[in-house]
Amino acid sequence: MVKNSKQVWQVGETVKVGFMSLRILAKVATPGNYLPDQYALTDKTGERFYRFIPHNGLERCDSLQEAMVPA
Repeated sequence: MVKNSKQVWQVGETVKVGFMSLRILAKVATPGNYLPDQYALTDKTGERFYRFIPHNGLERCDSLQEAMVPA
């Protein structure tokens, strides 16, 4: 979980990542890859999906299923 953030990183909340406002669809546990847990996000229209790993960046995905696959 992201700590020391004024944003609430829970499913259904809207967060700012860079200059984008994105809604959290799911938190994906990533045991064994030594990275923080990742988040599946969408834009306000719900048409674009993203995979976000804290301290590792944001990646655009073609579908929600792809955004939920651990990196």
